[in-house]
Amino acid sequence: MYRVVKKGVDKPPPFVSTLTLSHKFRYTNGSAIVALPVTRGNVLSSMLMAVTAGTAYRMIAAVKIVSVQAWAPPSTLPSTTELDLEWVGVNAPSTIISDSSMGVESAHIRTHPPRDSSATWWSLSGQSNETEQLMLLTAPVNSVFDVVMRLRLVENEAPSLSEAPALATPGKVYYDYLDGLTSGQLKPVGGLSVLP
Repeated sequence: MYRVVKKGVDKPPPFVSTLTLSHKFRYTNGSAIVALPVTRGNVLSSMLMAVTAGTAYRMIAAVKIVSVQAWAPPSTLPSTTELDLEWVGVNAPSTIISDSSMGVESAHIRTHPPRDSSATWWSLSGQSNETEQLMLLTAPVNSVFDVVMRLRLVENEAPSLSEAPALATPGKVYYDYLDGLTSGQLKPVGGLSVLP
């Protein structure tokens, strides 16, 4: 015989209705870079939608860097190539993560933003701190950078104007350079539509 235990009526639990995604963006450089800055505004402009041939709006309302991993191609002996990432910004202890490639071995780094530094904070579109540099990158040509980010898409907010591309297709989603269209050193890869 089974006993029936009466409970109160269960109600649905609270939930966050804002869509939050985690995504790995991959970039490569066509020329050597030295202390190339990446700002809050740059990471917020990772995904854009063209509304005219010369106007693109951000699709991301907020973003947070989770980790960065990078590889530099091997050099020919006796030379080495250097791969550096320096965390900068508010409360960042100017931490430099570095590796060198030797012979057939690639340089490889994997890092997270330093605890309590501004690079661990959510970046919000349209805020006054979008010019704040989060990291400086140094790498030889044809290096690969994987940047894992948590992001929230634009929902009820008005989208922020981000870039002024040349000959974009209205309604099309584009991926922007990690260092921004104007600098254009770190190009997104993976069969994506890159901002023209």
